[in-house]
Amino acid sequence: MKQQKRSQEGKLVRLTIDFPAEQHAYLKMLAAKKGISMREYVIESLCKNAEIEEVKRTNLSENKFKKILKSVADENDDVLRKLADK
Repeated sequence: MKQQKRSQEGKLVRLTIDFPAEQHAYLKMLAAKKGISMREYVIESLCKNAEIEEVKRTNLSENKFKKILKSVADENDDVLRKLADK
């Protein structure tokens, strides 16, 4: 009952993941080294990974934009020079 009440108030959801016992032991050791629970370690790791992926995606988008902008500038170099002279 306590867990159910907490879930409603904190809007928690449960995620169940099956993986090899060896990996479980390894995660448990990593969490213990940091002095946190496995739950905290997994959540922290997933959030960090999500942030890294978002940064990569953003960087790729920025790089793609810069390449497009450069190609437009290169193609219209003479027009841009005339505008700059005015």
